[in-house]
Amino acid sequence: MTETLIVHSRKLAIYLQCRGFLLVGVEPDLKSNNRRVFLFNDSEPIRKAMLQYKKDAKFHAFLAQMAEGR
Repeated sequence: MTETLIVHSRKLAIYLQCRGFLLVGVEPDLKSNNRRVFLFNDSEPIRKAMLQYKKDAKFHAFLAQMAEGR
């Protein structure tokens, strides 16, 4: 059975999907009434992608442009 990785950040979930990782589910966050968590299959490659997330300047610039409505 594959372990499930829980992601609390919507931006990180989008990043992982853009990198080709399959979102396997979305569920309510048990710690917060108005938030959701994003579920992925856990693996070494997804863990590496998560470490690269903060360093990916192109992705963060893209998100900033999207937020500005460009």
